[in-house]
Amino acid sequence: EKLTRLDEWFFHRLTVDVRARTPPCMTAKELVDMVDWKMTRGKVRPNLLNFAKAHSEATVEDATRDAIARLRSASRTEDIPRALEPAVKLKGIGPATASAVLACADDSVPFMCDDLILVALGKMDSKFRYNESNFIELCEAARRKGKKVGMTASEVERAIFSAACLDKKPKTTSATKRKR
Repeated sequence: EKLTRLDEWFFHRLTVDVRARTPPCMTAKELVDMVDWKMTRGKVRPNLLNFAKAHSEATVEDATRDAIARLRSASRTEDIPRALEPAVKLKGIGPATASAVLACADDSVPFMCDDLILVALGKMDSKFRYNESNFIELCEAARRKGKKVGMTASEVERAIFSAACLDKKPKTTSATKRKR
């Protein structure tokens, strides 16, 4: 339920709001909510949310504005790491969270999630690193897959994540377990 609500917010509200600003950027509250969205989709790391909450409005707006501007001026996929830099400089923001900032601004950039990495790159072992070079490879793979089926890289990520959710067993709590 929370994930459905946050996905709706991320893909239909946040992206519209970020893109509507001149110049495009994210607010401090939006960064906090986006980190919450990211953790709802994957591993929960409470310190990341605390780091996001500690950033000032000006710091977040400046970093995300710069990241999005760099993305928009990137002429090649290899230029994307330069776009990640300003967001990654924020404490607690790594390449995966920075990829979500860029995905808000441009559908040709996917969110760097485990499920997309596994399907698009065939990687997800203990040696895999969330870094700029792997993000370039992921962008290229998601774009290729999208081109084959008439989707954007962002839509490819969403489809793969949704399919993976169907395969995952729901978490059970003591209240939902059957007594024998």
